[in-house]
Amino acid sequence: MKKLAAILLSAAMAVTLVACGGGSTAPASSAPAESAAPAESAEEAAAPAAEGDTIKIGYISDLTGATSLWGTAGQHGAELAIQDINAEGGILGKQVELIAMDGKGEAADSVSALKKMVEENSIVAEIGTNFSSCNIPMASVADEAHVPIIGTAASNELVTVDENGNLHPYSFRMCFIDSYLGTVIGNYATKTLGMKNAALFTVAGNTNSESVGAFIKDAFEANGGTLVAEEQCQEGDVDFRTQLANIGSKNPEIIFVVMNDYAKTATFAKQAREMGIECLLMGHDGWDSAQLAGEAGGALEGCYYVSRIGFNTPEAKAFGERVVAEYGGTMEAECLFGRDGVYWIKDAIERAGSADPEAVRDALEQTDVFEGLIGTLVMDAETHNPSMACAIYECKGDAFEFKEIVEAQ
Repeated sequence: MKKLAAILLSAAMAVTLVACGGGSTAPASSAPAESAAPAESAEEAAAPAAEGDTIKIGYISDLTGATSLWGTAGQHGAELAIQDINAEGGILGKQVELIAMDGKGEAADSVSALKKMVEENSIVAEIGTNFSSCNIPMASVADEAHVPIIGTAASNELVTVDENGNLHPYSFRMCFIDSYLGTVIGNYATKTLGMKNAALFTVAGNTNSESVGAFIKDAFEANGGTLVAEEQCQEGDVDFRTQLANIGSKNPEIIFVVMNDYAKTATFAKQAREMGIECLLMGHDGWDSAQLAGEAGGALEGCYYVSRIGFNTPEAKAFGERVVAEYGGTMEAECLFGRDGVYWIKDAIERAGSADPEAVRDALEQTDVFEGLIGTLVMDAETHNPSMACAIYECKGDAFEFKEIVEAQ
């Protein structure tokens, strides 16, 4: 295992941004560069970025749709990081360009975007997405193209390894994995909150929701807790009253609500309270939005979720405030992932002395010490998974407030 680290730079400069398929544009951007003709191989397609005057880094996320506040936040964080890097002279004396494409939070769109970036834009590496369901199929594309990709909040184990446990050599991530997150939640509910019976609510067919939910269940039951109800909804559901009626009849002390849409989580909470269900609700990083508490209108008061450390360091908070000042909106932790992803790639290129994608891949895997705004990451070269501490957040009024740092016990 090895530590990963990045340094925050403060200069500001316009960045050339090619925005494809939706999303917001940089405040100062030039006309999109002409796309390179598709090369005969992925390796040849990547070569111009290493040999020309510009190093191209890709970014794929949900730039439109219900969860686009996360994807655009990551894009904005990457844009500001590149502004700073270019103001300091670039990487290896070359300016850096962000190629942003809208994966819409969908697997097919994200895979298509990655293929387009490799074939037409000659990227040296790609950041995103924040969904495991997208990054799992993207991993095989990256392996075939020999271009490294870095998932942000994509936490399912299969993002970096296949179903047989074989490593995807070109797929990395910057977040904790589902088993770690689920274990932290299950342990905290029993060991810290003293909960003895619970209900579990997940989204059927959602890779992250079902995976994290299964690990919460395992940890909760391993600590002597009893799961008195398990319910699921479909991806497009907005009415959860039938499932809530079944849950309420079992009188759980806590409901683990594992959904990746903050608006639907808020709806679930409001419907639960309307039906007289007043027990504690607890969730995972799918709750991580500055808009959740307000959207819930008091229905989540005193409830908890577990996620990354977020803006609870002066450096991270300052960067988040800078993103909001530049682009508006609310402070979303995904901007830290976009920023750190760019700086990790910069660090890898400089250590490799080359922007060749294969050299970048090797350097990412061999990273020694890297501390980003999302915290100190410890990278396992055999799995491409970092280990990192989690943070507990508690709802107070119209905001979730940082409570404490926790690790799996």
